[in-house]
Amino acid sequence: MIRNGPHLKQAREALGWTPSELARALRLAGGDGQGVKRVLEMESGRRDISGPVTVAVESFLHGYAPVGFQRDDEVTAEDAGRGDDAR
Repeated sequence: MIRNGPHLKQAREALGWTPSELARALRLAGGDGQGVKRVLEMESGRRDISGPVTVAVESFLHGYAPVGFQRDDEVTAEDAGRGDDAR
């Protein structure tokens, strides 16, 4: 169970995801930069981890992938040219 920042970071690393990828999978508001900032704040304990974030990350660990989600290294040049709507 995700109980604190180190647990969240451990889960993200177990998924092999960057903070940017986790932020995108969680669909955090504010664009990539703001989402990354929020993930890093949660991992460091400066921001509380909400129940929905806990449930989502635990679902990811069990194999659920958000509809349309692609890891950064899976994004094609065509997808990158279309912006965030393509992900």
